Amino acid sequence: THFTSPIRRYADVCVHRLLAAAIGVAPLPVFLSSKSHLHDLAANMNRRHRAAQLAGRASVQLHTLIFFAGGEEGEGGGAKEEDAYVLDVETSPNSEPSFTVMVPRYGIEGRVRLSHIAAKDDENLIRDPEKHRLAYKDAKSGKMKASVAVFDKVRVKIWVRSSRDRKELIVDLLEPRALADPTVLEEKERTTKKKKLKTKK
Repeated sequence: THFTSPIRRYADVCVHRLLAAAIGVAPLPVFLSSKSHLHDLAANMNRRHRAAQLAGRASVQLHTLIFFAGGEEGEGGGAKEEDAYVLDVETSPNSEPSFTVMVPRYGIEGRVRLSHIAAKDDENLIRDPEKHRLAYKDAKSGKMKASVAVFDKVRVKIWVRSSRDRKELIVDLLEPRALADPTVLEEKERTTKKKKLKTKK
């Protein structure tokens, strides 16, 4: 059971009374002696427990989007560049190359998709399921330029993509540069130049 809190919630009360009756400490209350009634109680409690979990996750997701959608002068500051750690790597040959990262500073996880490589079906991309690694080799020399494996430290950009009816949290790879999307790197350079110009003024 997931009802283990000592706060004595209703679910705990029901479980404790059943246990007390099972070991002969106290008689079983009449309302708990009906199996059908007990089944309905358990179903209702599980449904509400699940609803509370979903509401909590939705709340976290909403406030995360609000934070990273903020403008440069806003509370959230908009897009952020942060260090992250790789949790898992998608190495299946029939899927888009991608990996999940965890950003310790904000306590969030996100999926980094290397769609720019998948789009052109790059033969220089190496998928290594045994080592849970994606690597990229130089086309001329054949030497490895960069790789991403589980527990590796990477640099990412976190931002929010807005459309008519929805907002989506996007995590783009910045480093290692050999695996990063060139358009993302170009945008980073433009943003850096703008900030330098503002500082000079």
